[in-house]
Amino acid sequence: MKEPRPGNLEGDRSFEEQFADKKQFKVAGGTAEVVDITPTSGETDGQVFFAPAWGCTLEVYKPALQTLVGENVRAISLDHPRRGGDMSSAPEEAVEKYPYETLRRALNITGVFEQKNMEKVDAIAHSAGASDVVVAAMLHSERFRNIILYGGAGLIGKDGFIRLMKGFAGQSKRAESLKGTEKFPEISVTETEKEVAAKAAKEALKYFAANPVRALKEAYALTDEKGQILDMLRYLHNEKGIGIGIIHAVDDPVFPMDKVQDMVKGDMIDGFFSVRGGHGEIGNHPERYMVAAKKMLDAIEKKKEERRRMAP
Repeated sequence: MKEPRPGNLEGDRSFEEQFADKKQFKVAGGTAEVVDITPTSGETDGQVFFAPAWGCTLEVYKPALQTLVGENVRAISLDHPRRGGDMSSAPEEAVEKYPYETLRRALNITGVFEQKNMEKVDAIAHSAGASDVVVAAMLHSERFRNIILYGGAGLIGKDGFIRLMKGFAGQSKRAESLKGTEKFPEISVTETEKEVAAKAAKEALKYFAANPVRALKEAYALTDEKGQILDMLRYLHNEKGIGIGIIHAVDDPVFPMDKVQDMVKGDMIDGFFSVRGGHGEIGNHPERYMVAAKKMLDAIEKKKEERRRMAP
């Protein structure tokens, strides 16, 4: 299935219509459902692929994707297949080098890119989506331009499954840094936050129930030392010229900020943005955090253009 362009050139289809019009793509992990949404103006300021977290679906990220489209970009995302697929064509070297389930998800992404003729894509990745996208870029760096990691997996060094699960459980408590202080006003609970929280719990259960074995293996992959992406970021940034930005929340219980700051070095990235909140704020408050990610993409690309102009 090849697609040269999305079909909203005259802005005749609303966000809701385009979001509902999910297409199916055969990828390494099975059949992925993909959304490809353009602004109602029919004009776009580039394309952004959004890589979802483990246990999350398109329904969870619907407000975030709508916000992204509101930034005048074409937004593409997917639901990773829960069953089926064929990994026989995966490069043998990659099977040895990366966690198997992370590789599967990375190949899902590159499979969609190939079938949709997508190149030089900007990507925003949440949580496990970070390791998925970075491994995808290691396999096909030519398909990526800039990458932003929000609450990214693979950035804290050695980890354990029990600690990780405790971290995910810690999301049940609203982040302290969202409260008001003398310096910063409160980030209040919004209807979007309520909606996303309810959907996230429901969709996570569906995600796990659809294939418990695959879901558990995906979670274990997040603690695999082969899934640490720090050296990969350094390579992609310095050798392949891919812009790298990190946005991380101070109260993230899943991948704690102090560990991220200990591990991430300046030669791996173009920028690091510390924000208030917890692990899921890009979904809970997309008007703040998704917009911040898009602005970071723009800033990184602008810096790269300035470097190109100044080059001899």
